[in-house]
Amino acid sequence: MEEKMLILKMLQEGKITAEEAHKLLEAVGKNNADFETDARKNEKKFEEKMQELQQKANKVAEKLGSTLNTSAEKFSSNSEKFGDDFAKRMEAFGNDIADSAVKFTDRMVNYLGNFIDVGYDKYQYNKNYHYELADNAEISVDTCNFAVFVNPTSENNLVLNLYVNTSIPNLSIEEYFKVSQTDNSISFKTQFPSRTWGKIEVMLPKHLSNLNIITTNGKCELMDITVDNIESNTSNGRISLINCQSKTIEAVTSNGKIIASGTAAAFADLSTSNGKIEIDNCKFDKLDAKTSNGSIILDGIYKMSSLEGNYNLRTSNGKIVIALNNSETCGCMIDAATSLGSISVDLPQLNYFVDKKSFTMQSTAQIKSANFDSLDDKIIINAHTSNSSIVIDAKK
Repeated sequence: MEEKMLILKMLQEGKITAEEAHKLLEAVGKNNADFETDARKNEKKFEEKMQELQQKANKVAEKLGSTLNTSAEKFSSNSEKFGDDFAKRMEAFGNDIADSAVKFTDRMVNYLGNFIDVGYDKYQYNKNYHYELADNAEISVDTCNFAVFVNPTSENNLVLNLYVNTSIPNLSIEEYFKVSQTDNSISFKTQFPSRTWGKIEVMLPKHLSNLNIITTNGKCELMDITVDNIESNTSNGRISLINCQSKTIEAVTSNGKIIASGTAAAFADLSTSNGKIEIDNCKFDKLDAKTSNGSIILDGIYKMSSLEGNYNLRTSNGKIVIALNNSETCGCMIDAATSLGSISVDLPQLNYFVDKKSFTMQSTAQIKSANFDSLDDKIIINAHTSNSSIVIDAKK
């Protein structure tokens, strides 16, 4: 268009003749037509080239997509396989660690127990004490390197037997064995030299309010006693609660096992490390059982009252085993979770629903008795561990 306007302007100014203008206009028209034709040809070639490239790109994409899908499937499959294998290996590794830790701890505790119970017999001393107690009295024992054994007595008085082993001659027991007594409480405290060990036997009358035992490097065994509140705290020693009756129980140790059998309490707190927790035929409304590098065994589930029961079981590098008793009046629900471990449920004789979920690195399950929602009497159990398994079966 610009060329034609320029030619007409030149004709108007007299710079070119009409004939010359006509020839120039024809030449410009031909060039424009050739240009348009070439442009259409080039555009068509460009479109064809783009289509060709698009087809090649589609083929490459299809091939790449197929390869990626296959690789993704293989990766997913290999990842799941790796996760399963890794979980199994870690579970076995965790069990090995836990078993080794527990075996080592058991050997050490047994050694210390034998050492404390028997010891060297170069010098041995024995003393017996009797104390009058009012009803609902409080008893406390604070000692080191002495095992403590508590049993009931039919007498109204408290009886204490002290057994001392030492390498020190002419040891004055009264110098190191301190007793403090008021109308409603009595406390015993030993302050013997380090080369002294032994055991303390406490025979308790009934109707006591509180029993508090603190010891180190010694086991603690409580049997057939009835006390409102029991506290037992030790280290490098086992705690045993056999046929005890209480409102609250607190048992804390380290490098030692906790055993509760035939014991009843509204609330029980059982805590240890590098040790197993064994609970057999006990009645608890609320239970906290915690350990590490040790398993938790819950054999039989019963409650003291009609209130809803809550049990929390937590460990690491240790197995949790729960044996459910068959009860038509009490419903039970278990929320179980483990990392790098498995959950096994075997309840052939019991009517329970199981909602089990397994992930690559974690397994969870909810086990609920068939009549759970319709019952007022219920027990809820939260069981959590790591690097080990959870086994839930029926009580034999």
